Amino acid sequence: MGRLVRASGVELDLYARRFDGRRWSAVERLTDDPQPDIYHNLATDSAGNLWVVWQGFRRGKSDIFARRYDGTSWSPAERVSTSPANDWEPAVAADRAGRVYVAWDTYDKGNYDVLLRMYAGGKWEAPTPIADSQKFEAHVSLGCDPQNRLWAAWNESGTQWGKDGGFLMKREATRLYQWRAVGLAVYDRGGWQEPATGFTESLPLELREYNDFPIVRADAAGRLWVFFRHRTARIADVHNNTPLHRAAWEIFGTAYDGARWSTPIALPSSQGRTDVRGGLALDSRGNLWAAWPTDNRDFEEFLFQHGDVYAARVPAPAASPAGPWNLRPRAKAELTVFPVHPKETEDLARIRDYAIQSGGRAFRIYRGDVHRHTEFSMDGNNDGSVQQCYRYALDAASLDFLMVSDHNGAGGPDVEYINWLMQQMADVFTAAGTFTPLYGYERSVNYPNGHRNVIFTRRGNPTLPIPPAEQKAVAGAGQLYEYLKRLGGIAISHTSASNMGTDWRDNGADLEPLVEIYQGDRVSAEYEGAPKAAHAGNLSSAPGGFRPAGYVWNAWAKGYKLGVQASSDHLSTHMSYACTLATDFTRDGLVDAMRRRHSYGATDNIILDYRIESGGQQYLQGDIVPLPASADFRLQVRVIGTAPIRQLDIIRSNSFIHTRQPLQREVSFTFADQAPLQGESYYYVRVIQVDDQMAWSSPIWLQRK
Repeated sequence: MGRLVRASGVELDLYARRFDGRRWSAVERLTDDPQPDIYHNLATDSAGNLWVVWQGFRRGKSDIFARRYDGTSWSPAERVSTSPANDWEPAVAADRAGRVYVAWDTYDKGNYDVLLRMYAGGKWEAPTPIADSQKFEAHVSLGCDPQNRLWAAWNESGTQWGKDGGFLMKREATRLYQWRAVGLAVYDRGGWQEPATGFTESLPLELREYNDFPIVRADAAGRLWVFFRHRTARIADVHNNTPLHRAAWEIFGTAYDGARWSTPIALPSSQGRTDVRGGLALDSRGNLWAAWPTDNRDFEEFLFQHGDVYAARVPAPAASPAGPWNLRPRAKAELTVFPVHPKETEDLARIRDYAIQSGGRAFRIYRGDVHRHTEFSMDGNNDGSVQQCYRYALDAASLDFLMVSDHNGAGGPDVEYINWLMQQMADVFTAAGTFTPLYGYERSVNYPNGHRNVIFTRRGNPTLPIPPAEQKAVAGAGQLYEYLKRLGGIAISHTSASNMGTDWRDNGADLEPLVEIYQGDRVSAEYEGAPKAAHAGNLSSAPGGFRPAGYVWNAWAKGYKLGVQASSDHLSTHMSYACTLATDFTRDGLVDAMRRRHSYGATDNIILDYRIESGGQQYLQGDIVPLPASADFRLQVRVIGTAPIRQLDIIRSNSFIHTRQPLQREVSFTFADQAPLQGESYYYVRVIQVDDQMAWSSPIWLQRK
């Protein structure tokens, strides 16, 4: 895969060279679209043609493409998938009868399904499903055995993957890494079948949970191998509702001989993070060889050490296939699902179509999240791979922007390679005009200095390690502010009223424009006892610790100019949105809007249009407005909820001055403060729906002199 840098950004394309036994040919470019072309796979058909398939983004959505090399030239690129939704990670295999198979997974029905398309007789057949239940079914692998049977293996997880989940949720969907299993099927005698002895049931008890990224290959004797990554936890028997910190994923393989599965073997020194995949191939003597990477994490700290690649011959089981294969028709589960967000499509269309016309400019609401973790965090083993995080953002949450903010400490982006890789993944999933990842990480300093998410619009910036004096609160954030100023970044404090928070001893003015007022993995940081916030009388209401000095009201009382957003952190999904009001949907445009505090936080796709008008001029939430003491001003509020609004509050300088209980989904009104304060004051709006979904505006500061 190649990489070009253009003025408009980074372009990821595919290139090829061939080796004729003596020398390499010239480089040939296979793709040239400005949006990413990724996840390529290769196979050779029975006529000796080389096939390459890949996932390519076009006009903001990804499709599956194929090209064929006949020894002289490449065929034109063909679109293999047919869905208008995102299609992902193709696999390709060829049998000895001239058929070529391409499989992928698609989000066409609002969940991931695995589809197959066959090329035979010079044409493509129509796509057909391999696995199309309402579960998560993705990451397919294909292989053909000597009898021309087609085998497919894929990952499975629960229904409504990536939908509502978090600490305060009453009814959760399936979290991103709640569980994993391997699905397996074989196409034989005109229909899909499966081994009579189920794959998962054949595994030892200690290997039956959290199995990822299967690879299927047939060996020379006709056995069917399945290799997979299995999660080994630092502490055994941790319940799947309990956060799991530290793990290693190791590669295991087992072979089916037509009657039974062999005892699984482990590839030695294969421990690493979730999504580190190996490769398999047969040599000229029919031996099966494996190559795999490792990050050499130990089994005490379970953290990245350094990368290596190993290769070895896979030992064959003693028994060879004999007699007819014991297969059975594949059973399909009948599932009933009650959607947690049945009107999400129309809610998304409404918020995306909404424009805030102010000062001759049109501001759009861009929904994102700048606080999400993956396998790269030392505590991210509950969250799945970085690739699945981007899938969640693009499909399940349909975000406009995302920042993967993995912790910079041990095993994280303080390691130069990991920092590079995280920034590279942001480029891989950039689809201009549709989805814009940001560069950054979480800088994890204990209370009272506090954790901050660091955001950049340019890649290549190093992390800022945490000196002991800062970690112990002997030193403050001065070094961080100099770093941000030098590299053009911003920082956002999060979970400020917890052990990860701050007593607001520092504030970097323009360098810290926002604060995370709500986090789906924990609670609100608005003020003690606020809706969705903790209080001293019930410490179990404060996951992460109770530090009341860190409430956002205390920062505002100090005069800090902080706008607000909501973010998710670990585990939580689909209920924490950083709603950014911008006129330019680029990295620079989004971060500039954050610097101006043009932002609100929400737990659903709520439109919160809040402004102040004075003297014929309008000011958006987050603005600082100097006014003569005698000047009139009015608050203009418009809310379009996803459910009727139970209560709407206007708060002035930490005091409630106006409350409405409209019980309507749409509310618009103008409010004039009859007794405004002299000097500086601020006003913000809070929305609570009948279903407890909420939104918080950024304040508008009035400086009346």
